[in-house]
Amino acid sequence: MIRKISITLILLGLLGFFLGRASADKPKEPKTQENAANESDAALDRSYKEPGEVVVIEINGTINPATLDYIRTGLETAENESAEALIIQLDTPGGLLTSTKEIVKLLLNSPVPVVAYVAPKGASATSAGVFITLSANIAAMAPGTSIGAAHPVSIGPGGTEPDKKEKNNKDPLEELTKGNKQARDSETGDETGGSGKSDRDIMGEKVENYASSFIESIAEERGRNVEWAIEAVRHSSSITSTEALKIHVIDLIAPNIPALLEEIDGRAVKLPEGEKIIHTAGASITTHEMSAKQKMINILSTPDIAFLLVSLGSLGLLLEFYNPGLIFPGVAGAVCLLLGFVSFQILPFNYAGIVLLFIGIGLFVAEVYVTSYGLITLGGLISFALGALLLFDTPESDVRVGFDVVIASTLAFGLFFAYVIFYLIKAQKLQPKLGHEGLIGEQGKAVSDVSEHGKVFVHGEYWNAESDELIKKGERIEVTEYMTGFRLKVKKIDG
Repeated sequence: MIRKISITLILLGLLGFFLGRASADKPKEPKTQENAANESDAALDRSYKEPGEVVVIEINGTINPATLDYIRTGLETAENESAEALIIQLDTPGGLLTSTKEIVKLLLNSPVPVVAYVAPKGASATSAGVFITLSANIAAMAPGTSIGAAHPVSIGPGGTEPDKKEKNNKDPLEELTKGNKQARDSETGDETGGSGKSDRDIMGEKVENYASSFIESIAEERGRNVEWAIEAVRHSSSITSTEALKIHVIDLIAPNIPALLEEIDGRAVKLPEGEKIIHTAGASITTHEMSAKQKMINILSTPDIAFLLVSLGSLGLLLEFYNPGLIFPGVAGAVCLLLGFVSFQILPFNYAGIVLLFIGIGLFVAEVYVTSYGLITLGGLISFALGALLLFDTPESDVRVGFDVVIASTLAFGLFFAYVIFYLIKAQKLQPKLGHEGLIGEQGKAVSDVSEHGKVFVHGEYWNAESDELIKKGERIEVTEYMTGFRLKVKKIDG
């Protein structure tokens, strides 16, 4: 039995071997057009990628440490969610150079493609916004927007721009003579080169040179218009979105974010790890909002808010100083001042502005002790306004306290002290109501006949009194003088 089964298995194995050889030796069918089409469709299916996700953050205000942290968390969110790109919707008047530098470093080294989008219509990427826009992988603008004016500004001396025509029309012989003079000055230790430049002028020039080289390196890295980038820093050049596209400052113009996603779909961008093709057509949009902490820092980083906090804090403490025991003005003023000092930790400030502010507040306090009829207060208001204008006037920042805010705050202090001075003068003219002097003019009744001596009842008390005329008991009297020995001089009231 076992022998029969073994022979059967051997025969089945030989049959399978010969059938396999016959199938292998059979010629293959030629590839038909239908088969080729099927294989092409399969290849397209394998290369097709489902629409991904893009993360959008919106910056509408100055560039400050809160903005820096917001962009950093936006990049982290986009990376964690494997987003196709991070879109920075930008509308900024400028901001701090230190924060801008850190943001540019983040964007140039981002593992996620970054799209800077200046929007909506009427928005602008001014000053620090130019650096951010140029450092993105893709730069886009909405119609009716503008970009430029990246020159570091300053209110005081040294804040003026170089005259382009004057610079181009210099005499070479004059330049050579100037160069020899500067060489002699350097040998003698004259750091200003004999030009009479102040330290502020030199610092402003250094900041301008740094900003120019910085933006030049960004434009070179991203392949954008280097000449215009330098012009934007050196001479505050500003252009519209149409001009920016024409001279290759930006890559495209899009009316909204969905249209932007369609336009950039399939574009290749350069990342630190290499080139990447982004797929954004039909991508889902996730808006990344600022955290509560970032919003708080962003508010405190606004120069107008910082100045108002210091102003309101000073006003609250002055109210408490003039009216001890009110409590609320003092507490609210102390809180506002502390928040204002937090702002000074965030924003670069000018020490001259701080000194002028405190001189103004000191003069306000002095008005209580010195009768100047408003002259000291006027000096305080002038000092306060000048301090406000210079408070954030530094080469490291292009943000300032708004002129309208300065005027409004100065008027508020002026009206407050006008009220105080009015009542101080009025109080000096008022008749005393307390003590012996307060009895003069009080009316009462004679409780006995009064001539050289007698008794009267005045202000709830019995007093010895005398009069130049005879006053009979029960008649109405008025106090005219307080005399020594607790005696009053009175006169009769007719009728």
